[in-house]
Amino acid sequence: MAPGRLIIALIGTASFFQTGWRYDDYQFISHKNFRSNPLFSRTIDFEDLDYSLMHAAIFFVTNETRVKNDRRPLAFALALERAAYHHSKYMVEQNFFSHENPFSNRRNTTDQRAKLAGISNPFIAENIATHFGIRYKPGTPVFRIDTEQGTFSYSPDGPLIPHHTYLSFAEAIVAQWMNSPPHRANILAQDALQLGCGVYFYHDKNFYNMPTFKATQNFQLFKKIAPGKATDRWP
Repeated sequence: MAPGRLIIALIGTASFFQTGWRYDDYQFISHKNFRSNPLFSRTIDFEDLDYSLMHAAIFFVTNETRVKNDRRPLAFALALERAAYHHSKYMVEQNFFSHENPFSNRRNTTDQRAKLAGISNPFIAENIATHFGIRYKPGTPVFRIDTEQGTFSYSPDGPLIPHHTYLSFAEAIVAQWMNSPPHRANILAQDALQLGCGVYFYHDKNFYNMPTFKATQNFQLFKKIAPGKATDRWP
């Protein structure tokens, strides 16, 4: 191989040796090739979460789903990810689940949250969801192993129910949205142009500390985002 070609090959594979998701990766990773990146096959460590990687996984699976349904892929928008992350975070910290934040006059609506994230012309469609961080099948009886850590098994002496990988979690939560007509309509909206996804982790105290995420998708419709002053920060 010629020296010049060798340099190009090394640059092209550099991301496969990185330790975490970088926002520059959106320039050369897409719904077409993200599955070949080993980052997404990592098992989720609840003590050391890569939120940026989780958001990227949901973003790419969503675009993959759109393309499979004859829709164009959406452009990534950091401001939408910022708005989605903060809404998920506030839903966890303030213990609510709604498109409206009842605890804040500044964050009550999707438009308000988008403006705090730096979007001056919000036309937002929003999906929210709650999903388990382990590969638990809802409604299936389980045995509690450690209620402090939120570990479970399907049998008294069986193996622990494994954690999701970043990819399997993204697939599961997008499938959950696609099985709900209103959420499916947002994912497949013809007028959608840009997308950002954000999650926040917690142990569900109402279910023996089951590892759980609240998740948000924000879609910008009709017109591309016009930047504004961001009060919220992410990353």
